[in-house]
Amino acid sequence: MVLLDTSVWIFALRPSGSQKIQSRVRTVILNGEAALTDWIMLELMTGLRKEQRADSLLEFFSPLSRLSFHESWWEKVWKLAATLRQKGISPSAADCLIATTALEHSLVLWHCDKDFEHIKRHSPLKTLSLIQYIQP
Repeated sequence: MVLLDTSVWIFALRPSGSQKIQSRVRTVILNGEAALTDWIMLELMTGLRKEQRADSLLEFFSPLSRLSFHESWWEKVWKLAATLRQKGISPSAADCLIATTALEHSLVLWHCDKDFEHIKRHSPLKTLSLIQYIQP
């Protein structure tokens, strides 16, 4: 199982997105290995275009594993954010939440967001960066 960050979904879902990312995402979905979180779903919903419908997106994601987030993990998110800030790294609160969820579920986080590579250098986070597939 892998956790697919919002940044990956953006390039996987757009018709003009990265074909390489679309192919890799399609493979993990078909193999039943793709997961997302409620937060990632919220980020995707806030990015819907006028012509897109929320119920269509919800239906598309319904077969995927939705990872739980336990109340006790908040302290881990806060500590991760504070540790990174002390090292001069300022990822978003959302990135700290997503990274902690991946860590607690022992999953590799696929992303197109360099902030996760900074987090990885200062935590046990395991990542697969797909950034190379979006750069011209």
